[in-house]
Amino acid sequence: MDASKMSKSKGNVVLPRPIANMLGMDALRYFLLREVVFGQDGNFSYDALVTRYNSDLANGLGNLASRTAALIEKNFAGRVPKPAAHQPQDEVLAQDTQSAIGEVLERYENMEFARALERIWGLIAAADKYLTTEQPWALADSDADAERKAAILWTTAELLRIVVALAHPVLPESTAKLWSLLGQPGAVSGVELDGLRWGQLAAGVPLGKAQALFPRVEKNEAIERIEAMANEELNPTPAPAAEPSRAGAPSGAVAAPSSEKISIEDFAKVEMRVGQIKTAERIVGADKLLKLTVDIGTEIRQICAGIAQHYQPEALIGRKVAVVTNLAPRKLRGVESNGMIVAASVGPEGRPVLAGFAEEVEVGARLK
Repeated sequence: MDASKMSKSKGNVVLPRPIANMLGMDALRYFLLREVVFGQDGNFSYDALVTRYNSDLANGLGNLASRTAALIEKNFAGRVPKPAAHQPQDEVLAQDTQSAIGEVLERYENMEFARALERIWGLIAAADKYLTTEQPWALADSDADAERKAAILWTTAELLRIVVALAHPVLPESTAKLWSLLGQPGAVSGVELDGLRWGQLAAGVPLGKAQALFPRVEKNEAIERIEAMANEELNPTPAPAAEPSRAGAPSGAVAAPSSEKISIEDFAKVEMRVGQIKTAERIVGADKLLKLTVDIGTEIRQICAGIAQHYQPEALIGRKVAVVTNLAPRKLRGVESNGMIVAASVGPEGRPVLAGFAEEVEVGARLK
């Protein structure tokens, strides 16, 4: 740890759970396999971890996936384009990618995980350079330009498909989402890497829903939060005994202020994002419930909220609200609710008042 031997007596042991809560387990697995030669001692630091996360995952794989999907969405209605002809620079990238498949598999077989990942991320860098050089966004709408855009974006999407398959053993969660984003059939875990070849990406396949996989983090803030969660895990404080009730479905009673504290690790488990209400309607037979559809940036969620006696459905359309997005789904009056709208409970009757924002915020922004 920071070039000093890790031991409990020194108090410099690194706990994995706070890192996973902050950056995701895939990020920790990637860092360890990329930075440390398998079977050898290696050095760990939070600074290197977050730097590698931002550079390789957020700005590297995540950025390439979002750029490619956005360009296909804009130019080809969200479907993988069919390339009419390839230029020499396309073929160079194809040949490099095909060569990389065999090299990566050989390095995996020899347990040279750091070198395998280095080769995979070399492909990502090559694809970024290819897009920057070819500039499909600068091409016009003529037939010739449309054909060129199709070739560029198919080539980039095909490289990304192969990268996702090769990186899956190291990034199982995020590559499963990227496989779905590319509209590929089945699960990426079922892909036989020995049979992976360039040219297998079918044209016309619709892309899946885009998801923010590796949001960039501010280094100092991320390290502070990880260290605070680690400190809480090593020196836990008593957690509240009572399970909190779901906001948005007030019981009519005002909760008394609680003096019990929760740890920052407990708080980090709650994911809240800015959502925008797209539709709202009453639920037959449920006087207090409204059924809402809410855009949370990565998808549209159906959420039931106990605010029907205080808000008219039509007045909620377009309103931005705070949404808890990682609650387990539950059914209310037979209607599935997948999330929770945050609301204050006001007055002796517990009147719900929706939490909002005084300044303009983008849909999907995370609350923390």
